[in-house]
Amino acid sequence: MEHILSFDIAKGKSVYCFVDENKNIIIEPTLINHNKKEFDALFNVVHKFDHLTVIMESTSVYHLPIENYFRSKGIETIVMNPKLVKQFKDTLNKSKTDKIDCFKIARCYLGTIDTLYQKNDAYFMLNPLARQYWSLIEGQTRLKNRYRQLIEIVFPKFNLIFDDIYSDLTLNFIHDFPHPVLFINRRTDYLMNYLKEKNGTTKAYRFRNKVLKMKEIASNSLCYVGFDSFQVQNLVQVIEMIQYHKQEINKLKEQLISNLKDTKLFKIINSIPGFGEFSTALFLAEVGNITRFDNKYQFISFIGIDSVTSQSGTSTYHGPISKTGCKFGRTILFNVVTTLIQISAHTDKNNPVYLFFRKKTIRR
Repeated sequence: MEHILSFDIAKGKSVYCFVDENKNIIIEPTLINHNKKEFDALFNVVHKFDHLTVIMESTSVYHLPIENYFRSKGIETIVMNPKLVKQFKDTLNKSKTDKIDCFKIARCYLGTIDTLYQKNDAYFMLNPLARQYWSLIEGQTRLKNRYRQLIEIVFPKFNLIFDDIYSDLTLNFIHDFPHPVLFINRRTDYLMNYLKEKNGTTKAYRFRNKVLKMKEIASNSLCYVGFDSFQVQNLVQVIEMIQYHKQEINKLKEQLISNLKDTKLFKIINSIPGFGEFSTALFLAEVGNITRFDNKYQFISFIGIDSVTSQSGTSTYHGPISKTGCKFGRTILFNVVTTLIQISAHTDKNNPVYLFFRKKTIRR
């Protein structure tokens, strides 16, 4: 007989109950604090029962210590989607308490046990790297916005000197010369050699026109912020943070690719037009082993690109995509398809994906 240890998790504490597969209560709902002593005491009681399974909802990051604790003990541990638990109804009682939620999670598991998938395959093991990547990307976006604001305050003409204000060459130059007064009186050959070294080329004369243009723009710029102002200090600090983020993001990319490049699914997905090595590795780390899906409709639902359908009698409405699945997997697919369409528009206008979206655009 299977035994279910169900947790309703909150920050720093949880409520658990212990039932069997027939929903008979073995331990009534009990409050437990998140410390090793109390969990060890609970484990000593429940591990004696056969076929023990621990169930909990995904609750931000608060469920992770409990999940890791029971996994380290060799106990089968399942983290359920909160939306699945919320939609599960086996009673007319609309009350909501931690004790009721604890039982509801257990009953939901027993009612949907055949449809659950445990995220413990080799691909999902790299999911923490993928989530760290998304976190760094989000932070990088905020830093770049701040970087643009500070440039507009300190020297708004920087974008006339450099085509890409986020390139390594631009970041290095603005970091070392964050204010026009710091380079306007520098010798031309000094600045030419500086740009040559930072760009990794052997020809300094290639930067002569850029340096002359740089000095001309700087001499006519409307810049009334002092070179020793707090804004200039902030600009230098933000650039250092952007450079650090870029390094860490590149490390994560290399780590994901190196861990997955020799797997069978990596080679298959990487062969699909639009999927590069990194997008393939990131996709597998988010979606996991895609062979677990019985058909394409399950995969579409998991990604959240299935259409919301409302039917009543002879009336049927097909709305927008549900967006209830894996949002990161959906983002990766969007980026892949967008890149494929852009490339196909110039190199392969007979590409089926390009023709499909072209047809939809013409219809509109």
